Amino acid sequence: MYNMSKPIADEKNNTEQSKKKKDLRRFKYGSAAVVITVLVIVIVVIFNLIAAYLVKRTPMKLDLTGDKRYELSDETINYLKNDLSQDVEMIVTCSKEDFESISSEMEFMYLYYYGLQLDIPYDMLPIILEKYEMYANQGKGSITVRYVDLEKDPQAVAKYTEIYGSEIEERSIIVSSGDRVRVIDQTGMGSMITADSSNQTSISMVFAGESTITSEIMNVTDANPIRVAFASKLNSTDIYNTSYADAASGLRDKLLSKNGYFCTDVDIALDDISTADYDMIVIPMPSRDFDEKIIEKLSSFLYNDGMYDRDVVFISDPLTTNLPNIYEFLADWSIELQSGYVLSDSEKYMGNDPFTIQAKPVSSDETGTIEEDNSRAFAAPYVQEVKILDRNNENITNPVLSTYDTAFSYEFATNKADTNDTAERNIGVISKREIQTDTNIESLAYADSNLLVLGSGRMTEAQLLDYTNLYSNANVLLTILNNMTKKETNTVIIPEKALQSAVIAPSANQNKVIKIFVIVVIPAVVAVIGLVVLLRRRNR
Repeated sequence: MYNMSKPIADEKNNTEQSKKKKDLRRFKYGSAAVVITVLVIVIVVIFNLIAAYLVKRTPMKLDLTGDKRYELSDETINYLKNDLSQDVEMIVTCSKEDFESISSEMEFMYLYYYGLQLDIPYDMLPIILEKYEMYANQGKGSITVRYVDLEKDPQAVAKYTEIYGSEIEERSIIVSSGDRVRVIDQTGMGSMITADSSNQTSISMVFAGESTITSEIMNVTDANPIRVAFASKLNSTDIYNTSYADAASGLRDKLLSKNGYFCTDVDIALDDISTADYDMIVIPMPSRDFDEKIIEKLSSFLYNDGMYDRDVVFISDPLTTNLPNIYEFLADWSIELQSGYVLSDSEKYMGNDPFTIQAKPVSSDETGTIEEDNSRAFAAPYVQEVKILDRNNENITNPVLSTYDTAFSYEFATNKADTNDTAERNIGVISKREIQTDTNIESLAYADSNLLVLGSGRMTEAQLLDYTNLYSNANVLLTILNNMTKKETNTVIIPEKALQSAVIAPSANQNKVIKIFVIVVIPAVVAVIGLVVLLRRRNR
């Protein structure tokens, strides 16, 4: 008898087997799609992680701007990679986007007050700070940069404020290492991009911020900072004439404080300068003579109970001549200030000012090697000759600055110039006294005290120290001071960077959009495509 249910059963079995095969095929293709999608996402994530790491270590961003505004100087890069051995933290008390607001505000100010439409790109600073992090992390030390909002989180800078000893305002940069804290305040931030007044034909901007930032990093990492008593007062009044105010502040703030010398203003007559709190005394352009007590203070400071290891910097005011006690003190160190000015022929004075002449550094075993920079001039305005006296004493006296051989003397009292007597004339001299500190003849260890005399305070006027692309004053004077004080931490003068008026460069917001697109958007698109492929295969 024919079984009618068998064909039906066979058809049912075939249908079930076909369904199982189809389900197996779907599972196999679906699983493959899932695996492929997961692998692609993992690869993209790993690629982004590697890229993020490499960005911290190597320059992944190409600076295609004509003025190379986003790159650091060779001097800073070399310091960060080879000399920085400590960890430094930099706290910026505003957001990255706020730098664009600073740019807009500065550009509006120049337009409103001066009618000048200028590009003042403060939005370059966040990228510059990233470069500091990147290059420092390639060496023995490190730099980390973070941004804080003082309105939302005022306690974020509390510990720095306590060490710093003063309030820290918005739009500042805190630079710290260990228990050392320095702050670039709003004024310092504002002077990072300034007008180049040396250009007489057009107005352009220069970036001087790198010098400020690098100097502050050096300051907080200096193991043995030089402590300076800056004699700004004499019996409670300014020690110098008001015409020297700019030169005095330039010497203290732009040359010394900016390069690892910790300055404290003192009254040379009333304050105690003999303590171990100071390594050096600076006497800027005194307009009155010192009494015998002050002279004794200076002598005792340099002698240091027979231990020496102290220094004094004396800077003259050529218009102040009635200083018998000071002159006697200098003569005891084999130094004499000549009256009048030193002038030079037209080839060696600066611009149209015959009273500002070009000078040059002088190297010796005692002062170290000071290279003359032929591309930048050392400007010596209203300078007097510093003569070395031939005396049979313990002083070792050497010139550190001199004029060229076309220099001659000019007596302003008689308005006469001796143009027939031309020669190189010293305008900066160091006199040294030393003592052997080790009785072992083989070691020959010595300690010394030095007196540096400069023939004019106007050598340290702010513009001569600021415009490092034109003048070598900052670099030469700093080298002389570092050699004299045996300053261990190297200091470098970072040249200003001329900024072009128009460049093709992404703004901070554009950079942010690019980052979001690469790190978030592309991986998200890949993930969505993978899910679509998976769902389509599952529904087949």
